Amino acid sequence: MINALSYVVVRTPHLQAWIEQAEQHIGLQVEVMEAGECVRLRADEKLQRLLVSRVEGEASMGMGFEVADADRLASVRQALEAEGYATCEGSVDELHLRGVSAMFHFRDPDGLRIEVCHGHADAPDTFVPGRPLGGFRTGGMGLGHVALITEHFEALSHLYRTIFGFKVSDHTEAPFRVEFLHCNPRHHTVGLAHTGGPAKIYHLMLEYNDFDDVGRAYDMALTQPDSIGVTLGRHINDHVTSFYLKNPDGWMFELGWASRTIGPDWQVEALEGMSLWGHDRTWLPDNKREEARQILKRLAAQGVRAPVVTTSQTAKAKQ
Repeated sequence: MINALSYVVVRTPHLQAWIEQAEQHIGLQVEVMEAGECVRLRADEKLQRLLVSRVEGEASMGMGFEVADADRLASVRQALEAEGYATCEGSVDELHLRGVSAMFHFRDPDGLRIEVCHGHADAPDTFVPGRPLGGFRTGGMGLGHVALITEHFEALSHLYRTIFGFKVSDHTEAPFRVEFLHCNPRHHTVGLAHTGGPAKIYHLMLEYNDFDDVGRAYDMALTQPDSIGVTLGRHINDHVTSFYLKNPDGWMFELGWASRTIGPDWQVEALEGMSLWGHDRTWLPDNKREEARQILKRLAAQGVRAPVVTTSQTAKAKQ
């Protein structure tokens, strides 16, 4: 039923820090809707991909998923209500800020706000990145993917797989339980992890078109080492080369390149780990961090490799 992750909604007490990181480091375009109160962040032709508003007190993040049309929107809402979820119609102001034709929202089993919409509008002008870069890989695959740490793994898996119609891409039990789910050719749009800790947002993955833009973002992060939540590495399942940058609210952006896509012949598999190399997760407890390191050593000893499949770089090299 769901076509893609269309946008993310952020409420933060650190609005100015968000603006600076989004524009100067990540390279998103900032459109101020109300000075000191609300901005739209663009990554492509869409009116917004992240809507960031100032709030006093605790920060929060919610996700906006898109369906094809009004009929599909009604079907998803009916299915949710049949499962006991209380849904609420989006207000006129909410629709305007998001640039969507219609939207409703509800809370998932962990209390996270989820929005379902259709008719996400294009902007009237061309995307202009905040710093020189080759753009982001979005289109029909949506904004990127979100990874969630959940206290209600089975209930959340049921929501995405049974009600939203996502399919399993792959899964692993080490160094913790994770399920990767897709709703379009992007390898996964949602990752669900049970680490034994409290529910929280883990990361939002944004995929650059050009590998050099990952490297330049990493160079900037290296000037503030504490901003790096996961070091440069390559994932074993979606083959993304990436690092994780802490945002002002404490969760992370995964900034990556060259994700593989899923076709009709995809085979679900149990993964041997999370990464082929790198990706030292500084936030893990010492025992889990060591377990992850041992997994990398085993994969290296086995000579496990993965191909790089990507379109040609969009930014032409200067002669």
